Amino acid sequence: MDFLDEEIMEFRKSAKKSKYNSLETGMYIKDRLVHFEETQVLNEKVSVMLPEGFVDMPHEVAKMKYPSEQRPQVIKTSDDGTVNFTFSLYDTEFNERQMEDALGQFKAIIRKVNPAFIFYDFVVETDKALGWFDFKSYGIDEQIYNVMYLTPVEGKLMHGIFNCLYRDILEWKEPVHQIMMSVTDLTQKKE
Repeated sequence: MDFLDEEIMEFRKSAKKSKYNSLETGMYIKDRLVHFEETQVLNEKVSVMLPEGFVDMPHEVAKMKYPSEQRPQVIKTSDDGTVNFTFSLYDTEFNERQMEDALGQFKAIIRKVNPAFIFYDFVVETDKALGWFDFKSYGIDEQIYNVMYLTPVEGKLMHGIFNCLYRDILEWKEPVHQIMMSVTDLTQKKE
């Protein structure tokens, strides 16, 4: 293939990505158009837009991937198990004024457990009660990209995690941000 053909292919790929760039239109991830659907988790207290086809991780797989008995309460995974979204709701009073401190504490705990992890962004969103940070961790044979986020749900602490293979970070960074921003406390709408 010559240089001009490669440029044309790259232009087409860029045009597709600019047309499909939101949870509503779908997004190209790893050269595949991924559509998103509203999913309710945590006993229907939370709504979140997740990629279509994500399923609950089988219990036996969850025990291996998250060996602690305090593993996440809900784990949604891709068909190959390499991309995961987790959700846990704790019986701890929590509001957005506590966001930065709580997020900093989670980060400090992770850093203490494994100082080799590399941390990147630390963000408290200004237009939503949401805080998050991302970091690189190390699996048995792969590096992992992780995003940990917090938000209040029903006045309690909701803790979420996203992870994928580190080599796919550029494919997932924007979709994950939009997915986090789509997290909605359904208990507030019932009042």
